Formats: sequence, structure tokens, C-alpha cells
Amino acid sequence: MSCSHALELGAYLLGSLDPAERSHFERHLRACAPCRREMLRLAPLPGLLSQVRLTDLELPFEDPQPSPDLLPLPPRQVAEPAPPPPPAAPRRRWPLLVGAGALVVVLLAAVLVAPRLLERSGDPAPAAGTAATWTATDAASGVAASAELVGRSWGTELRVSTRGMPKGARCKLVVHDRAGRTEIGGWWGTDHPEDARIPGSTSFAYPDIERLDVVVDMKVLVSVKP
Repeated sequence: MSCSHALELGAYLLGSLDPAERSHFERHLRACAPCRREMLRLAPLPGLLSQVRLTDLELPFEDPQPSPDLLPLPPRQVAEPAPPPPPAAPRRRWPLLVGAGALVVVLLAAVLVAPRLLERSGDPAPAAGTAATWTATDAASGVAASAELVGRSWGTELRVSTRGMPKGARCKLVVHDRAGRTEIGGWWGTDHPEDARIPGSTSFAYPDIERLDVVVDMKVLVSVKP
């Protein structure tokens, strides 16, 4: 993608932006189709990274033996005293460097693998109990929504349809899990047939999803729950 805000997308998905930065980036997403498409492609990234354990980054490496070239020569072969050897590096430095390199590899693998997981069309049928349709109607706004949720190996696939939405608006689907975390499951415009099924996705596993909020201009028009 060529958008200059591409670097902010990873921080947004991982929840690293402060409230002001997050609000600014969400306003940018409303007008940037490439960023919205890339966000849907990388939605499983937080879930993949959550599987990395700290113990995986501590590899049992020992300090290397010093090179013979760095050892002081015998006194008879030098004209003046050899300089003192440099101080030894702490033993914990090597596991730390290896751990940092392993984390970079995990991040690169997640970015490369996650889009391919989303593009696979041959996923096996989900096990019984991992798919459902949730519906709700908000009495105050008059907006109705129906959401199909299908559990996948990378998270949950979503298909949303709405009725009674304000025309000419841009809305987003906010996914809440039972631990209090949130993710953006998709963005779309409201100028579409009311029977259209809008695709979305989240890295949250199907059993962990608590509710889905359809939001326009920071206002929740309808919340869909089991």
C-alpha cells in the first residue's frame, strides 16, 4: 500500500496509540480505502502475537570464545606493552540480542502469513457451536443489525447487514471481547442496499466475543449480542 499512514496501522491494531492519536487515525480511515483494506487483512495480527511467550525469546546461548587475534602477544614479540583488553560484555547481552532478533522474525512472519490466512478460500468447515447469527434492533435509533459469526483458525469471520442506517454516512464495526479489549472489525459506507452483507473480521476467537457495536460519528447506533 502507498498511504503515508501505513506505519500507524500496526500501532493502531496493537492498541499502542494514545487516545488523541487513535481518534486522528480513525478519522483518516474513514477516507482511506487502502488503509481499511490493509486493516482487514492484518486483523489476526494481535491474536498471532499474543501466542508468543517470553520464554521463547530466551535462547540458551553462551558467550563466544575470544578470537586469537585479540589475545595479547608474548612480550618478546612486541616493542611496547600491549593495551589492556576491552571489558567483557555482560552474559545477558547475547540472549537479549537473540530475543530481539526472534521478535523481529515473529513480527515479519505474522505480517506475511496473516494476509495469506485471510485469503484462503478452502478453510475447513468450523466445528459445531462455532458459528451463529446475532440480531438486534435499537429502539432509540431505529437501526437494526444482523451479524453472522464464523469461527476460524485465525479469529472470527464476520458478515453484517443493517437496516435504518442514515444515508451518506461512514460507519465502523467495533468488536468487544469478554476481557474488555476492542478491535475494529470493518469500515463501510451506508449508501448500499439494505440486504447487502458487509464482510469483516477480528482476531478474537468466536467464544470470546461479547458484543458488536455499529458506530457512526463516535455514536453507537445498535449493539448486537448473542
